[in-house]
Amino acid sequence: MVRVLIKVAEAEEKTTRGLLLTEATKEKPSIGTVIAVGPGPLDEEGNRKPLSLAPGSIVMYSNCAGNEFKVKDGYDYIALRVSDVMAVLS
Repeated sequence: MVRVLIKVAEAEEKTTRGLLLTEATKEKPSIGTVIAVGPGPLDEEGNRKPLSLAPGSIVMYSNCAGNEFKVKDGYDYIALRVSDVMAVLS
């Protein structure tokens, strides 16, 4: 089971029309930047398969997946399975 560490994008502070959002009304983002990727899975011969994800990629992931945590730098991070990544945006 291969894991990936993602730095969660910050929630929008206001709507597209300019209304300020409170902490309670901000949506939890499901987009972030890949910080680190674990080793790829082993094939039948014992060799590692390369992954399509790389550090620096921007990805969209499932809202209910992974383990979220905050570190001293003040940013939110999430560790999740590669299979929980729904799309690579860039």
